[in-house]
Amino acid sequence: MRPCALLLVLGGFCAFAENCPWLNAATAAGVLGGPVTGATVRRAKAGDDASCDFIRHAGSQTFELRIETETMPSPDFQSFAARCHPPVERLKAIGNEALACGDESGGRHAEQVVGRVRDRAFLVRISTAGQPAALREKARKIAEQVAGILF
Repeated sequence: MRPCALLLVLGGFCAFAENCPWLNAATAAGVLGGPVTGATVRRAKAGDDASCDFIRHAGSQTFELRIETETMPSPDFQSFAARCHPPVERLKAIGNEALACGDESGGRHAEQVVGRVRDRAFLVRISTAGQPAALREKARKIAEQVAGILF
């Protein structure tokens, strides 16, 4: 491979790995159990809000990690917390308030944490073929990281 081509490939990878404000592709790969094969970052038109999607394909399986933040017009966390359907587990020491819950849809299992740091709500959602307890723990750890950055 030519040196210039190598720099383009490495430069593209480095930009890909650092686009998400809360998590890089290497950490997402650890959560998803292998290399990230796709990532998307959508930034809000104003402010620091964004959503990040990391995807890993392994054969016919798809593993997904989504992180989303939203500045609330007023500190009304309940409308954002409504994304978490019962049964809900209250989590301590993650932002100002945080909830964990599971979701079964389309034959897939997902675990998510919905939380708040001051006037910013966040969501961490992991969908893989893993066991629900392991997924919840992974979602909790990523939520701790996101909440820490939002403080």
